[in-house]
Amino acid sequence: MEHSKMDSYFFSLVRVTDVIYGEEGDLGDVLHFIVSLAAELTGAKGSTIRVLEQGSFNLKVVASYGLSQRYINSGAIDFGKSITEIMQGDVIIINDFENDSRIQNLEAARLEGVSSVIGIPFTVNESTYCILRLYFSSKKIPTHDEMQLLNTLGKLGCLAIERAAINDMSS
Repeated sequence: MEHSKMDSYFFSLVRVTDVIYGEEGDLGDVLHFIVSLAAELTGAKGSTIRVLEQGSFNLKVVASYGLSQRYINSGAIDFGKSITEIMQGDVIIINDFENDSRIQNLEAARLEGVSSVIGIPFTVNESTYCILRLYFSSKKIPTHDEMQLLNTLGKLGCLAIERAAINDMSS
């Protein structure tokens, strides 16, 4: 990895950690910061964090960056299949929207200019799961370093969600 990219990754992770442990931001701000960094550092068009809570089959968007609200609400990716993959901890990489059965609203993806996605699932706690998704305008094969960065950002997102829940319980 080139030195300046490593410096950017390092600085970003330090900054996210500082924000999570600081008192200055709320959960929404922290998660938005994470999705914006994930997109900018990997060259993605946009990014989301969705949360799946126990007893629900709804993947609620808790943070987004770079995508239109129309696209986010379109249900472009089959949530039923995604939920199974999330619960199993499977990384989702879709590089061919035109021919992948998990894409249920291809027209919405075309209008948004999205043609590939990477989704990395995380377990927040025993009853809550989340997924960090990055959307690209062309085929994307992530590097090992990018996947490590995304895994770390996702884990920091889970930490932020857990800290917010603990703070809510103690308030």
